[in-house]
Amino acid sequence: MKLALKIFNHIVSAVLVLVLICSFYIMLSSKITGGQPSIFGNQLMLVLSGSMEPNISTGSVVGVKAVNDKTNLKKDDVITFYSPIKENTIVTHRIIDVKGAGEFTEYITQGDNNQTEDPRPVPAQKVIGKFSGLEIPYLGYVLQFLQSKSGIALSLIIPGLILIIYNVISLWRAFSKAAEGKESDDAQQTA
Repeated sequence: MKLALKIFNHIVSAVLVLVLICSFYIMLSSKITGGQPSIFGNQLMLVLSGSMEPNISTGSVVGVKAVNDKTNLKKDDVITFYSPIKENTIVTHRIIDVKGAGEFTEYITQGDNNQTEDPRPVPAQKVIGKFSGLEIPYLGYVLQFLQSKSGIALSLIIPGLILIIYNVISLWRAFSKAAEGKESDDAQQTA
């Protein structure tokens, strides 16, 4: 029983430390880059609409790989780009046609769940990258929360407090056992 409890305690501690490290990484990565965090060369993007369903679910996190030649993308590639219509808006849609060549390349895009193509072509310069195939459902909701001020605070403070409380309890138990051992030694010496 004691061994199982000890193993459980180690697992809980490891999970809390992992949560702290991940939260800290996400927070730092977002603040340093001024954008989304990246892992293994994939910039993580949140999918906030259903325009790409059923292929990419709302609330997912998708991996986007930077492309060296933004003018060399093809029909059916799924790309992430800065919207030519709404400033500071990032969109992930499928290329349905390619117009122009070289620096004048433009992509006609459409969401898989949309009935019509996007209203304006996407200039190659606005392309952020190409969908890498990495999709983690529902993680987008979590990352969106973690990138907020409340999320950052909670994801760092709560696991930190739990670790501190856990360590205080562990130290208290260790001191209690040591005190009990000393009392029994003192009782044996006086007898």
